[in-house]
Amino acid sequence: MAEDVTTIITDIKDIASGILEKDISTVRGFSERQVEAIAKQTALIQKGVASGDIDEDLREFFLDGLEAMALNFVNTLKGILMVTLEKLWNALVNFLYKAVGVVL
Repeated sequence: MAEDVTTIITDIKDIASGILEKDISTVRGFSERQVEAIAKQTALIQKGVASGDIDEDLREFFLDGLEAMALNFVNTLKGILMVTLEKLWNALVNFLYKAVGVVL
């Protein structure tokens, strides 16, 4: 029995690692692009405010845009992570059912 438990533990870790590594690289690529876009937009606003090209009203408009960009970024990450967790759960349940001998 101990050998079976050890094998099951190893298989569960392998399944989780496979799904998480693939999806985390997707998240990493997405987040790097989005963070870069947000940073560039922030720098443009900073320059415009410093030079006086962006007045108080326009600054508020751009700040609202930055807020929207940040919210979209976080919401997209939440969605990607939820899908990743769902894939992981499905893979683990399928594995456990097969280990018990249940055909799905």
